[in-house]
Amino acid sequence: MLTSTRRAVLRGVGVATAVGVAGCAGGGDGGVSGSDYPAMDEWLTETEVGAATDGYDGRVADRTGSDTVTVAVGAEGNGGYFVFDPPALLVSTGTTVEFSWTGRGNPHNVEAEPAEQIGESDYEFSSGEAEGGEGVKFTQTLDRAGVALYHCEPHLSLGMKGGIAVE
Repeated sequence: MLTSTRRAVLRGVGVATAVGVAGCAGGGDGGVSGSDYPAMDEWLTETEVGAATDGYDGRVADRTGSDTVTVAVGAEGNGGYFVFDPPALLVSTGTTVEFSWTGRGNPHNVEAEPAEQIGESDYEFSSGEAEGGEGVKFTQTLDRAGVALYHCEPHLSLGMKGGIAVE
């Protein structure tokens, strides 16, 4: 009888271990699905305003809990250096986003505006006129829940768009 009980226990431990390992294997890089943020997902994939964004595969980089996160401006994609990297982020309320120019490609800027034709952004901010060169930086603190939909004005038609969900 002791053998039977031990077998049952070992079988239960084996099943629990298998379930635990399967659960750990499914997470990947800690990203979340863009479908959880439909306005951002639509903004990055639709072509009514600009092209769809290269590099966006439906995953959102989860950076919740970070005080500051960096987005590269002018990463490779869209037929040149016309991508924000990462293109989709999830951050906590109060996070400061540092947009950092790579120095590659033509001059860029960062524009977020709640205009309906640009996207339903909950934020409005601008880095100003397009600039080039490595080392150019623009910071924006995201102080309330919502979605920031942004783009590079000169390269919107190429799909240079990004989105940040703020929780």
